[in-house]
Amino acid sequence: MTDRPDTQEARTDEDDVRLIEEIFAELGSAFAEHDAARFDERFTADIVFTAVNGVRFLGWEEIHAYHRERLTGHAEGISTWYKIERVTFPAPDVAVVFFRQPVVVSGHERANVGTWVLVKREGQWWISAGQNTGVAVTA
Repeated sequence: MTDRPDTQEARTDEDDVRLIEEIFAELGSAFAEHDAARFDERFTADIVFTAVNGVRFLGWEEIHAYHRERLTGHAEGISTWYKIERVTFPAPDVAVVFFRQPVVVSGHERANVGTWVLVKREGQWWISAGQNTGVAVTA
């Protein structure tokens, strides 16, 4: 049998974890303010992003157009935030963030789970790829 490497170890670099947590806090704040420019501030130019509805966006322009339309036309009355469950570092400048995103609309709660890949360039963390999936919420 082939020896397989482990890549999901949680790293102890608290500074990088804190910076990544700040990015997700900023995403929550930008959503609450319906500010698509701020929301998309940390996405790379070549982001590959799959939304909860299965639509894939290639590049910053596509994802920004989607978020601009969603946040200005459909976000009223929606509350959401990010609960980071785990951050792993398969390489020094690569982070994989696993999170849960509760979404509350008119008192009804649902949730998404996400797996996003961040890359570190010149000391800054950037969102390079993301996959969101809706999950059933049981009573």
